[in-house]
Amino acid sequence: MNKTTTPKGAPRRRAKRHFWSGWPEGSRQRLFRLAPRGTALVCLSVFIGLRLLVGSVTTQIEESKAQYARVLPLVEEILTLRAQRGDLAHLPPDKAVWRIIDDLSIEQNLISMRETGLGEDDVALQTTLTGLPLNTLARFLNDLRDRASLQTRDCALTRNPDDPRLSDAHLVLAR
Repeated sequence: MNKTTTPKGAPRRRAKRHFWSGWPEGSRQRLFRLAPRGTALVCLSVFIGLRLLVGSVTTQIEESKAQYARVLPLVEEILTLRAQRGDLAHLPPDKAVWRIIDDLSIEQNLISMRETGLGEDDVALQTTLTGLPLNTLARFLNDLRDRASLQTRDCALTRNPDDPRLSDAHLVLAR
């Protein structure tokens, strides 16, 4: 059997290996002369475009950092003033916590509340709550900060063993 014929005797067409195989010699030479230049030009364009993009993003990041540095002291001052003007700030910590617990109606979730020493002269309040939804716990913590000027010095949050959708919290509160 001949290599250029099919079994039926018809001549077989040879498949083109590359798209330029059928081009005239001058066109092929021009393609091979211009292809590396075109590839280099495309790569250079992509590199320059990415470099400009990175430069503008870096500038935006630096501007955001500068704005954050200007705003941060103001935010801290606002939070401090808000905590000082709380309606329960004049009460002792245990009475303020009881008032917040009553306002949120979470008395049934309170397990224990007792005073403890935090340092030499600092007195803190240990509070343990169980079976609280996360949004109620967040409201409780916000009220402690905003209304009673209390800070959470230590906090242990765990998932409630009876209902995994609820949380248990052990808090150490102080001014």
